[in-house]
Amino acid sequence: MRETAMSTAVGETPTTTWKSKMMQVVAACVVNLASIAYGMAMSWPTPSLPHLAAGDLLLDCNIITEDEGAWLGSLVYLGALISSPIFSYVSQTYGRKIAGYSTVIPLIISWLPIVFSESLYLFYASRFLMGMASGGVLTFCPMYVGEIAEDSIRGTLGTVRSTCGNIAFVFMCIVGAVISIRDMAILCLTMPIIFALAFYWLPESPLFLMRRGRTLEAMDALIWVRGGDVKAAGLEMMKLTAVVKESSSRNVSLKTLFSSKGTRRALTICIVLGLCQQLSGISAVLNYAVSIFELAGSSISPNTATTIVACVQLLGSLTSSIFMDLAGRRILILFSQISMTSCLGGLGIYFYMQQEGYDMTSVGFLPLMCMGLYVLTLSVGVGSVTYIIMAELFTPEARGLATTAITMVVWLTAFLSTKFYPNLVHLLGLPGCYWLFASICVVCAVFTIFKIPETKNRSLESILRELNGDDIKSDSESGVKTIANSSAPERY
Repeated sequence: MRETAMSTAVGETPTTTWKSKMMQVVAACVVNLASIAYGMAMSWPTPSLPHLAAGDLLLDCNIITEDEGAWLGSLVYLGALISSPIFSYVSQTYGRKIAGYSTVIPLIISWLPIVFSESLYLFYASRFLMGMASGGVLTFCPMYVGEIAEDSIRGTLGTVRSTCGNIAFVFMCIVGAVISIRDMAILCLTMPIIFALAFYWLPESPLFLMRRGRTLEAMDALIWVRGGDVKAAGLEMMKLTAVVKESSSRNVSLKTLFSSKGTRRALTICIVLGLCQQLSGISAVLNYAVSIFELAGSSISPNTATTIVACVQLLGSLTSSIFMDLAGRRILILFSQISMTSCLGGLGIYFYMQQEGYDMTSVGFLPLMCMGLYVLTLSVGVGSVTYIIMAELFTPEARGLATTAITMVVWLTAFLSTKFYPNLVHLLGLPGCYWLFASICVVCAVFTIFKIPETKNRSLESILRELNGDDIKSDSESGVKTIANSSAPERY
């Protein structure tokens, strides 16, 4: 249940009604229609690259090479890297709604070359535009949901983004196996349009409106997302007023992000989690999933195996939404990293035995099992929790800039890991490649044990005190939120 500084002072606690939570769920689902469009763009190479490599789509280059396929898979991350700071500026300056609508145009345009063109270079441009739009989606979606959700369901609603992205991945794997690349692009083109129509009915972020002095509009927005509960919205407005007053006196720059021990530690934690996610090979593995199963000689067809992996990943994100506010962030991350280490190590052993000439027919199920468990546990932990923690370790005024910096590191790592995955395989072989991924997970697991705090059901003040090295009990241990002796605003 959400508490506020003022309600705590007078002994009041705003009640949470079923209708209030339902409206927040509806808003989160509508916003994340953009995440479905993003997921379609990101997962396009999985069903498409094998067709392009086989010459099933008549391009000017006829059959794409391995290097050209790597560019098609990775350019989306380069586009996102460039657009993330742009969309962050748009979100902070013009609002979350404008930022959301700004993703629609590049998404629509990006699918047109695939529908009408036969030029590989236009396909490159298409993938780059998809990336620019994707950078916008991953900037404004978590921001908007985090600012309308109450504490008790914030973690769960934060996983809706990854769930929607995984729904899109399943869709692309299933549909990509039965229809042409061009028809698939036409279907994908409709999603940003559906999002734009549905997004029109949602209010602007109350926090953004308050920072612009639009108090009446902020109150209306809060009443909407609280299901018409005027009392709860009024108490929330008091909290927002305190947060905005506190943050308005602080000018945040990249330099000031590093001036505080707590902020430096928060940046380090989020960057390490982002690197763990990408350097474990997830982007490369999903982009090249069909080819990996072909090389593994799995007893199940590569397309079927890839679809199963996509379904398992979706199951993982749904499981994460259940356990996020029950088990806690830290234990999910640690469980994820240990399990990923085992799965990647197992894949490395399988490919090593195959490389040495052993008959692997009797264990042909192992690649699918390891790959499925890998994406399942990544989705349950690192894949979902990373973006939740990003919204929980920084003050509101620093959150936008910090998230942008972290996200750019993640996009850059995703681009490099996807573009140079074929080169890494040539250099280390498949066994060495997957053992390298497993080793990175081990390092991140050790980091998690010693450096990452638990943030479940804790106020921002409590988290910041721990990050700064102060001795303070967590909210769950103390039973109350300590607010009297700190100038730090509580998390909204």
